[in-house]
Amino acid sequence: MGKVKTFVQNEILSTLKGDIIGGISVAFVALPLALSFGVLSGAGAAAGVYGAICTGIITSMFGGTKAQISGPTGAMTVVLVSMVDKYGMEGLVGSMVLAGIFEMIMGLLKLGKYIRLIPNPVMVGFTNGIAILIFTSQFKYFNMSPLLCGISVALMLILPMINKKLPYAIITVIVGTAISMFWVPLPEEALVGTIPLMIPALQIPNFLALNIGDVIQAGLTLALLGAIESLLSAMVVDEMTNTKHDSDRELFGQGLANTVAGCFGLIIGTGAIARSVVNVNAGGRGRMSGIIHALVLILLIAVFGDLAAQIPLAVLGGVLMGTALRMPEYHESVRLSRASKEAFVVISVTTVLTALVDLTFAVAIGVLISALSMLFSVANGYLEEYPVATGAGHKRVKSFSIQGTMFFLVAESIVNSLEVRCKDADIVLINVSHAQVIDITGIVTLGKIKDSLAQQGTRTIFTGLGEPGYRKMLSLGIIDGSERAINRGNKSEALLYAQALAHDDMDTANRIMREHDQLEDEHLIAEITEEGFLLDENSSRKW
Repeated sequence: MGKVKTFVQNEILSTLKGDIIGGISVAFVALPLALSFGVLSGAGAAAGVYGAICTGIITSMFGGTKAQISGPTGAMTVVLVSMVDKYGMEGLVGSMVLAGIFEMIMGLLKLGKYIRLIPNPVMVGFTNGIAILIFTSQFKYFNMSPLLCGISVALMLILPMINKKLPYAIITVIVGTAISMFWVPLPEEALVGTIPLMIPALQIPNFLALNIGDVIQAGLTLALLGAIESLLSAMVVDEMTNTKHDSDRELFGQGLANTVAGCFGLIIGTGAIARSVVNVNAGGRGRMSGIIHALVLILLIAVFGDLAAQIPLAVLGGVLMGTALRMPEYHESVRLSRASKEAFVVISVTTVLTALVDLTFAVAIGVLISALSMLFSVANGYLEEYPVATGAGHKRVKSFSIQGTMFFLVAESIVNSLEVRCKDADIVLINVSHAQVIDITGIVTLGKIKDSLAQQGTRTIFTGLGEPGYRKMLSLGIIDGSERAINRGNKSEALLYAQALAHDDMDTANRIMREHDQLEDEHLIAEITEEGFLLDENSSRKW
């Protein structure tokens, strides 16, 4: 009993007052959105509302973010629309059930920390593309009544400017419905229709009758999207409440909620950033806020169900159009694009691909471009360039030092970076004495660098090689041994050698190599031990 009392006190009573206010507040925001997303998906307004109720209760109970509100969202609904077109309603239900199962598996496998690693420019572009899809998908409702839709869009944009705390979505629905009832009558098929107050019927899909490969692929897409959106929302809640969510529990709870919702043919959901922010700002801090939000939705449908049936689809379309216009991260897009050309490319490509091709493909390409950009940046960080003066009318020399650990993940990026940075050079000097470790891929890469620059008509000189590295490069034919003194020497000697070559002064170049050999011989003789063993102080330099 003591543990139960402590649980009730800590998890329910300590935040109950704020949770009641937050839950009621967010319910008025969630209702019009749930209706809209249900209609947009093709499953109907009732599937949207009851989906919000189901996912709201279960995720709040079992999820890993106490103050988060879950329910149908724009990104998820847009994907559901495409799946209805491809696979029909039964295929959609099967995909939603599998999505929930896959999310639970992600949580059990503790994959939450990896899903959060998607780069910020990719998510910005993804959000922008989703906004375009939501906006364009409402044209069919706009055509039902351009006047009502236009008024709804205007209210969705103007009301937040007056006061951000106003429940502008519900106000828009009320005003739009009143205008329709008294001044702009519409036929019955242009209205939401009856929303029955009943427990939805179980709709277990017949997977044997479906194309299981397509349904699995669709389920994975929904699961990944739901995981990404839920964890992003969780991080926003963390920042606002100074708490730390449990990513894996959040995925499991969200997956459980979506599995149950899918089995009843309801619209599945994700953590909803806008609704969670409303909840937190109103005082919601605990799990009860999400449960209360769902109970208030039930109450609203019970009391105002007849009025909800009179809501014009054009008004809900206007709500979604207004939501879509507010969704894009305009400021963040501009800020990131100004800071980085790579971010601009990632945001632009991800936005276009999301809107025109496929959401999963868009995220994959965005992540790929970000990874390649990162590797190229890492390669530039590994290459420290030193200016070399050769004078006008002589060959141009560029000198680089490879810093840090040169391993297979950055090797190819270094090749690409040098190709770009050495286009106007006649001689390139590469110093590897500061490379802490170079694996076999790194050694082969040095050969690729030489071959690549040779195709541009550029001569490559290596210096700072340790004896093991020198022998490996010699055996692979990357160097021929004619410049051993420079290959095994230091950067200063190599720079003088490169400058001599730039002036076509072969006498000086040969003298530099002879002097190095002479100094090396004198040094080695001085290091002969009493046992007659020859020590090389540079032999400690390992690749």
